[in-house]
Amino acid sequence: MTTREALRKGFALAGLALTSWSLQAQNADSTDPVPTHNIVADYWTKHFTLHGAARARWESTLGTDFSPTPANSYVLTRVKLSLAYEPVSWFRLLAEAQDARVMAYKTVPTSSYANPFDLRQAYLELGKQEGPVWGRAGRQELTLGSGRLVASSDWGNVPKTYDVIRGSMRGGGMNLDVAAGSVVLADPKRMDRHKPGEHFYAAYSTWSRLLPAGTVEPYFIAKTQLGVKSKDGKSGDADTLAAGLRVTGKGNWGFDYSAEAVHEMGTYANDQVRAWATASTLGWTASHIPGNPRFLVEYVFASGDSGRKDSAHQAFDFMYGLNQPMNSYTGQFVWRNLKDARAGVSWNILKPLKLSVDFRDYWLANTQDGLYNIAGTRTAYNTAATSSHVGEGIEANAAYAYSKTILFGIGVANLFPGEYLGEAKKTSGFVYPFLYMSKRF
Repeated sequence: MTTREALRKGFALAGLALTSWSLQAQNADSTDPVPTHNIVADYWTKHFTLHGAARARWESTLGTDFSPTPANSYVLTRVKLSLAYEPVSWFRLLAEAQDARVMAYKTVPTSSYANPFDLRQAYLELGKQEGPVWGRAGRQELTLGSGRLVASSDWGNVPKTYDVIRGSMRGGGMNLDVAAGSVVLADPKRMDRHKPGEHFYAAYSTWSRLLPAGTVEPYFIAKTQLGVKSKDGKSGDADTLAAGLRVTGKGNWGFDYSAEAVHEMGTYANDQVRAWATASTLGWTASHIPGNPRFLVEYVFASGDSGRKDSAHQAFDFMYGLNQPMNSYTGQFVWRNLKDARAGVSWNILKPLKLSVDFRDYWLANTQDGLYNIAGTRTAYNTAATSSHVGEGIEANAAYAYSKTILFGIGVANLFPGEYLGEAKKTSGFVYPFLYMSKRF
């Protein structure tokens, strides 16, 4: 029996085993006949929670210079099933299995598209997350702050999870969240595991009384890697230290804002890390208009490398950040060597129908570096380019909530090539239509 088969059977029997054990313990000292079926049902209802979710998404990738597959059309499916056991209010166990697949994909799919039945989450939790002290250990989702550096995105077919120990302390208008562990690498051929030698340590604090109707969020993240190469080709380890500050809030007349800045230091084999990034957003909600449309403008910057053998590593490391759809639905842009200007609107036209439209203009921060997609792969590179203008994009997404548990969506995103892509001979552009349905139960 394989590990995956054993996991399937074990997960299916976990609820029954825990219920039987708890029932025996509860009635060990009782001599009176007990209506067993009622006790089992009551105990299950009180202490166990079973949740599931299923999603199917059709998508197409049109544009030979950027499409990951020669297939113009394929379907992604994902099913998740979780079982939680909470014998007392301050103790909780959770296990979640996930099955992610892709159909009509004409090449071997990467692990971000397909990862058949696997253990997605399994953790022990002490306390309540909103309480003064809380802790969780095991495989779990994790998002810090805006999610630009550490996040578990739901858009991808195989969302990131982390093997971490995490805890928080809350009080006096301050919340401190700490985490230590590793990102989990999806592996379609065997059980998922974390990447050897790669770890991160994070301390994220939120102060809610320093600004009126706002928060101040200083944070620090350290990341270690093995087997990287410096600019002169020497191998070594990497220790990246990221110090950041995020400020968010709401102003008068429907305005809201957020601003974030990160400076990265440390070593990258023989090189010194000197990278930085910013992200700023200004929004306005027109509450006097039915559907309360929110308009926004945003500017995102992340440094790229100079390409010179100057013992300085200037390419910003976006770590495990949420980049799709944050930096585009197309997945062709991440928070590295990038200037991204965005203007858009989101509007609840009808109560169950929400429409979002964004216009983006992309530039490279440094033409001596390249363009990176959501996987961190450099997809365009031309150090002789005379322009840093990558191109423009328009993205539209409509989501219809049929009920509290059923959601339908349709959208399209594209990339119109600019001067830089023309000089890099990447002129096909990219069009990404998608259609999805999700159900929670």
